[in-house]
Amino acid sequence: MSWWEIILEKVHKGDVLDTPGRGLAGLGKGNFKIEEKNTAIIYVHSGKYRIPLERKCLDTIEKAFQENANLYLFVAALHDKPLAGSADELIRKATGSDLARGNYVCSMLQHCGLVQYKMEGTKKAIVLF
Repeated sequence: MSWWEIILEKVHKGDVLDTPGRGLAGLGKGNFKIEEKNTAIIYVHSGKYRIPLERKCLDTIEKAFQENANLYLFVAALHDKPLAGSADELIRKATGSDLARGNYVCSMLQHCGLVQYKMEGTKKAIVLF
């Protein structure tokens, strides 16, 4: 079963999830709500924004871990430029979009038990269990 299928099964419309925040304790956490989902896209609502997370966003992260089980990806997202080695960088390359969506994707992956958070220096990253 793909990570996309697992997330579609375990994350439901109306669920409220935390963004990763900083540090293992999750300082600076925010939250977002699952607004709508179908087999092609999940829409989340964060602040004033409706953010689309198409399947490509998840597939690119899953593929990266399939290619390197020891991989870690930073969860930090900057709106103007993705952090090198981040989930957001991979998502932006795969989708061709400049939207910062890595935090939402990482949160859903962690919520579904597909990855876990780990500190790499001073930055939070996702790793396989």
